[in-house]
Amino acid sequence: MKIAIDLGHNVRCDGGAVGIKRENDLIMAVGENVIYRLRKSGHQVVECKPTWASSVYDSLNRRVQTANSFRADVFASIHFNAFNGQAYGTEVYAISTKGKAIARKVVNNISALGYYNRGVKHKAFHVLRYTSMPAILVECCFCDSWRDMNLFDADKMAQAILRGLLQ
Repeated sequence: MKIAIDLGHNVRCDGGAVGIKRENDLIMAVGENVIYRLRKSGHQVVECKPTWASSVYDSLNRRVQTANSFRADVFASIHFNAFNGQAYGTEVYAISTKGKAIARKVVNNISALGYYNRGVKHKAFHVLRYTSMPAILVECCFCDSWRDMNLFDADKMAQAILRGLLQ
């Protein structure tokens, strides 16, 4: 299978959320683990994190172009949520029927680790609208929630995402 993994944010112009932990650090810990495990399992993987972008819009376009040029079978963008320190749990966004089916598997695997299941949600994020394959945006958990951060383990989170993608 050809899989595009987007390590969300992580460019100078788009730093991501900051809570108890920095979203960028969490994304890298989980995303690099997912990429490693996929490659080890024999899948073709492209990392969709640009090395440079002039704006958030440019960053998003570069991610989409990388996935579309690779002709991936599925696209997964990895993120962490933040709100007010009180919200917690995992949710996955998708807009296509196939994307929503993958999203359900991913959110169920993450919630099996003990995170509150906030469900599959529909929101037309740029990376979901403009990729040409089934696409999901994973909000692993809340980086400003003590409940979620005390539960968080990058390796277990990566394995849960991997199981959901490959089921």
